[in-house]
Amino acid sequence: MKTITRITPFLLLLTGGCKDVEDHDHDHDHDHGVTTTVILNFAPADGGDTLSFTWTDQDQIADGPIDDILLPDASDHDHHDSQEYDLDIEVWNELEDPAEDVTGEIAELDVEHQFFFTGSGVESPATGDNSSAVIAQDYADEDADGLPIGLSNTVDTLAWGTGELTVTLRHLAPENDEPVKVAGMAEDVANGGFSSIGGDNDVQATFNIEVE
Repeated sequence: MKTITRITPFLLLLTGGCKDVEDHDHDHDHDHGVTTTVILNFAPADGGDTLSFTWTDQDQIADGPIDDILLPDASDHDHHDSQEYDLDIEVWNELEDPAEDVTGEIAELDVEHQFFFTGSGVESPATGDNSSAVIAQDYADEDADGLPIGLSNTVDTLAWGTGELTVTLRHLAPENDEPVKVAGMAEDVANGGFSSIGGDNDVQATFNIEVE
């Protein structure tokens, strides 16, 4: 059974990404400042070493590290067994010296933020059914209103193969004192793309992903 985590700023401040940047909208007001680096941490649910993959915004830091995601699964040559991972996301501003971990600030503003997971290699609430997916993502956290955030997730391998995983952090600040973040936004993205929801992208990056 999936465990839902209520994210708190205190816990995230104790815990301390991929190819091209697709979109950046930094003209709106953000209390957490600039996002330059995203780290995806995949921890095998049955134990083992965490696999971390880093994306850095090349528009702001030249020649930054960009990792392809490589995930082992539990299959053998006779049958396929899904491997489950706990996926946690860190967000950094490396323009500061020292680098600033802004994950906790995003958690503090959880009712204004949500991650979305799309691309040819993933089946998720934001994609709907995807026969070419090599992984499946689901949310494992929620904000103060009971809506998903995406700082903590579950990921299951579906098949050997390759594809793309696009990770989007959407800033959903209230407008005219009305909430922009509402239930069902991931499903709205699956049906109508990001133009079908409010807010602006803090960051959107596409990773190459392979399940082997």
